[in-house]
Amino acid sequence: MPHKVFFGGCATLAACMISLCSWADDSLPSLLLTGKISSVDSQTFTVPKAGDAWRYQIQWMLPEGTLAQPGQSVVIFDKSQLTNQIEQLEASLLRVTAQEQSTAIELTGAVLQAQFDLKQRRLEVEKAQLDAEVPLAYLAAKEYAENQFSLMQARSELEKAQQALTEALDKQDASRQQLAIDKRKAQLELSQALQGIEQLELTAQFAGPILYERHPWTETKYGVGDTVQIGRQVATIPALDKLEVVAWVNEVDVDRLRLKQAVSLQLDAHVEVTFDGTIASIGKQAMSQPAWGQSKWFKVGIDFAKENAQIELVPGMSVLVVTKEFADAQG
Repeated sequence: MPHKVFFGGCATLAACMISLCSWADDSLPSLLLTGKISSVDSQTFTVPKAGDAWRYQIQWMLPEGTLAQPGQSVVIFDKSQLTNQIEQLEASLLRVTAQEQSTAIELTGAVLQAQFDLKQRRLEVEKAQLDAEVPLAYLAAKEYAENQFSLMQARSELEKAQQALTEALDKQDASRQQLAIDKRKAQLELSQALQGIEQLELTAQFAGPILYERHPWTETKYGVGDTVQIGRQVATIPALDKLEVVAWVNEVDVDRLRLKQAVSLQLDAHVEVTFDGTIASIGKQAMSQPAWGQSKWFKVGIDFAKENAQIELVPGMSVLVVTKEFADAQG
């Protein structure tokens, strides 16, 4: 009898990663899943956290499908905002450095003046000491009293001079520390901004074709001119030495899959090519795919022998996955 095919709770077939179910009377169910060739190892490119902005515009991307080489630039984000910030930070660092130098000269002058005043007050105390040591028998009572008062006054001025020097030295030390902190802060902010400029240019770590990622809500591929928030993945470079098929199964159908279950794989672009694979992993937690509706989906990893495909496989190729019935898989 002909099989009936149901599209239960799924988005359009073109949306990709859709699970279908087919029944033939009372026979065990066989699922049709759409997936794609993926790399076990890959390098992802995400919008970096650079500067104060929470999103950046893509200024340039290596054309999709181009084979990137290690060290080659792959994605460049707009650097204009950080460039302006760097100019401001460089000017700020120059101001802090100039202030540090001028303040150091000013404070050094204040300390030298306080040291000079202290020496002068000491000389005045020594002179007043000599005058005060003259016995009363050789001086009039009024003159003797004036000498004693002058000594007391000189000693008081000496204490004030000593206190002034201590305050000048403390102020010099505190100002130096504060200016050093301000300068270090300006240097650190400038260094972070310069690092941010470097982070806005993403390079390949190994050779492989660049694949553009899709917006999680609209399913449109990212491209030059798009403004993307930080942390969002915009491109991937898969390694070509180890491939797998990644498919998604609806939460309603996930219980119909088993590890090591045999599947048949067919390339959408080469319908005449089919090869076998086995389910290697089934996601433990359901995930939302906003572009596909309200349903939850489980990720399915499928192993296969690359040489059995008979053609050159490239990550990103769409694949139709047909699961074999449990009875067949167990047999």
